Parts: sequence; structure tokens; C-alpha cells
Amino acid sequence: MPSKKEGKKVIWPFYFNIHLKRSGGRRVPKSLAVEDPKLEEIARAVKTLGFEYEVDYEAKYPAYWWRDSGRVMVKTPMKKEELLKKVAEIIKNNRSD
Repeated sequence: MPSKKEGKKVIWPFYFNIHLKRSGGRRVPKSLAVEDPKLEEIARAVKTLGFEYEVDYEAKYPAYWWRDSGRVMVKTPMKKEELLKKVAEIIKNNRSD
């Protein structure tokens, strides 16, 4: 797992899932959440923002360890909540096109 010293933020698809409550793992407002967020969508959004990133397809979100999910690790000085909102906006806009 990346350390905070490396400046990497971990993003899980569950953070954007409209079907989850905040207590269930969703980290963005429902207005920015989407149905069944994909790892590739998150990676594409991070790439659009111009940050270095790494996709880990084998990782499992600790709260849902039995489900395959993967994660995206982003190198950025940006605060995590701000990053998540920007990524969510890009995903939402890409889906509405």
C-alpha cells in the first residue's frame, strides 16, 4: 500500500457508487455518484486531470473484501475529497455524452 509520504491517494470504485450510503463507502455526494462505477472510468478521469496514476486490478476494498474491485493510486498534492469530486464530475459528464 502506498505511504502518505509518496503523496499517493487511493481511489476505490465504491467511493462513486450511487447505491451505497455514505456509511457503506460512498465518498461523493449522490448528485455526483453513478451506477456501477468502473475502474477504467476512474483511471480515464485521473488521466484527464493530468496526474500520474497506477491501476491495481488485484486489490480488494477492505469493507467488501469478497468482491473484485481494484483501485487507482494517484500521485497528487490535491486533497483527497477535492480529487474525488473532480473525478466524479468527469465520470458523470462522460456518461451523459
